[in-house]
Amino acid sequence: MLSPHSPVNTICLLSFLSAVAAADLHRQRIPNPLTLAGAATGLTINLAATGPSGLLTGSAGLIVGLGVFLPFYLARGMGAGDVKAMSAIGAFVGAKGALAAAAWILVAGAVAALVISAVCRRFRPLVSDSTRQDADCWLRASDVGARRFPYGLSIACGTVASLLWS
Repeated sequence: MLSPHSPVNTICLLSFLSAVAAADLHRQRIPNPLTLAGAATGLTINLAATGPSGLLTGSAGLIVGLGVFLPFYLARGMGAGDVKAMSAIGAFVGAKGALAAAAWILVAGAVAALVISAVCRRFRPLVSDSTRQDADCWLRASDVGARRFPYGLSIACGTVASLLWS
């Protein structure tokens, strides 16, 4: 029987995170088939590891992962793919692991936002009205859509940090 913390679980989760980061960086979206496959894999590994209680653990993680990031989606601060990816991560790591991963993901996202702001020389609020245009900057004040950045890399980095921390 597999352990929920087995190398198989870790390898599958890291593969999923790599695919999430790559897809989001390349296409600025995380596809539904990827998040569905990730959730199904996480639930299957937990079921194989400890039977019905593992399925319950994975399902609880899936729900917690969804619930943690859903408010950000509803506030239009995060895409639906990001929320579904977090939900799939919860299926791998359970409810407690999903909360830890979410905390680290938010830290990784904040660091990424600061780095992007520094690169664009924009430490003023993202909603400021500025006439200055940076052609190569994702954070131009005149283009609301340009303020978003692919969060998949932050999701991957934050989840790995939570795995290393635990």
